[in-house]
Amino acid sequence: MTEWGAVFAVFWILWAVDGARLTPRRIFTAIAGGRRAVRARVAYDRISLPGFGPASVRLVAQDVPLALSPAGVTNRRVGAAGRPAERCDLEWAWRWEEVREVGVARGWIFINGARFCPNTGHVRADELLVLAQLPPAAREARLRLIVQRWFRPGHVRRRLALLRGRTRAVAALNTGLLGALVALTIYVVADVPGRIPDVWGQRVIAVLPGLALALLAGHVAALALAVRALRKLKAVAGENRGSALFSAALLPAQALRLRSLLGEGWFPAQHPAAMLAAVGGKAVREEVYFQVLADLRWPLSAPGQALTRDVAEWFGREIEGQMQRLLRAEGLPAEQLLAPPAPDGRGSCGYCPRCRDQFVRAEGTCPQGVALRPLRRAGER
Repeated sequence: MTEWGAVFAVFWILWAVDGARLTPRRIFTAIAGGRRAVRARVAYDRISLPGFGPASVRLVAQDVPLALSPAGVTNRRVGAAGRPAERCDLEWAWRWEEVREVGVARGWIFINGARFCPNTGHVRADELLVLAQLPPAAREARLRLIVQRWFRPGHVRRRLALLRGRTRAVAALNTGLLGALVALTIYVVADVPGRIPDVWGQRVIAVLPGLALALLAGHVAALALAVRALRKLKAVAGENRGSALFSAALLPAQALRLRSLLGEGWFPAQHPAAMLAAVGGKAVREEVYFQVLADLRWPLSAPGQALTRDVAEWFGREIEGQMQRLLRAEGLPAEQLLAPPAPDGRGSCGYCPRCRDQFVRAEGTCPQGVALRPLRRAGER
């Protein structure tokens, strides 16, 4: 039994690390459960972990890594949802007539040979070239359409429902296999044969070959159904689902989260606020909405060159317009989100409107350079 215990230990280690990713920068990871009513578990980190259960789906979102306007493009981030907000070490800005070549290499978009911003899927390299060639009026209309497509929580919900529907049988088989393997592991590790009468032990041994065949049949059936679903679930983003399925066929430990695997590349790139509007709980949504609005109202970036400021201002107005649309859909006024917090102590006199940290003074700036605002206590006007 000791040898089999080691085999199961290796199996579960492979299962635990399967799907874990170490990303170059922090991203939002939302784990949606198998039922619509269950809100997603959300994390913001460089480590993106899959869900525990076979019925779960992983959705990821990154802050938009650039700002666009009819005048030009810059890699300054505007309306960031993550905290701490990711920033570029070197800011670039070009007028559209200066954009001559755009390419993608090693996960980055390059403009005119300079490493510009991460390739997050929000805007393709060929789209930037098309924008550079459009007349100003057509470019402005195209830019508004691009921004609007990042804020489609209803579209995310529909694609999530479609993914769940077309992988229902796959998830059910994976759940059954997972339960059987957990029971078998407990049987081996707990040395159940040594704790039960011999007659029962002999009966269990007699059914083990049939159980092994059933597990193998379930594994093959789940993979076959996953391949069938893959043909219908056309990806809209970069993915390697085909090679992942081949690897899962050889390593059964990797074949217990096939629904999540099939969801890779299935969801279009969204602003984090839109993705969490689709699957996040109320507290998570409100926190992210606040962080986006706070980044728009009190940005941390230095003023920069005139073109960068102009592009960021136009882009910020478009992002705020989309945020206001999300807030109206939830009946949540922006003023309510941005209202001063309640004092957390007698000495609290001021607060930072961006991060809501409180201070014993009401004048000056916080460590990040944002001007402090006075706190109002109960009964004050």
